[in-house]
Amino acid sequence: MNYSTKRLTTLAILLALCVIGANIKILGSIALDSFPAFIGAIVLGPAAGAFLGFFGHMISALLSGFPNSLPIHLIIAVIMALCMFFYSWTRRKLAKNKLAASAVSMVVAYIINVPLDIVLLYPLMGPGIFVLFVPLTIATVVNLGLSEIVILGIPSKYKEFVSAK
Repeated sequence: MNYSTKRLTTLAILLALCVIGANIKILGSIALDSFPAFIGAIVLGPAAGAFLGFFGHMISALLSGFPNSLPIHLIIAVIMALCMFFYSWTRRKLAKNKLAASAVSMVVAYIINVPLDIVLLYPLMGPGIFVLFVPLTIATVVNLGLSEIVILGIPSKYKEFVSAK
């Protein structure tokens, strides 16, 4: 993987924004940490997005004191990394139709971030996990919405500039 200075700088800025977003809490460790990760997944690609998603959640959980235990938050962070990876991958596969790419990738992100997250954590957390459905949905919609707004404002010239290898 070849990372140029401009890509590393963009990654570092998005990483810092994940830390800032991790401080904007919705409930417990549910925060706006994935907003910059979604942007990174679009601009820098699936691997960078996965890194940002994992890191963003771990910082958010750390700042909350790991309310669901470290092992559970590690599982959630891996799910967040997978969410960012498939969000970016889906968007790139459907790139010819920007509207479809945006809509389908957001649905994929939501499905991984909320229902799949709850199903995978149910055996470890029991029925109490269902309490998180509404906060997770709100956080996911807000994070995705904000990232889409920001992405619309980034000139395609810059996206190509950063994405160039």
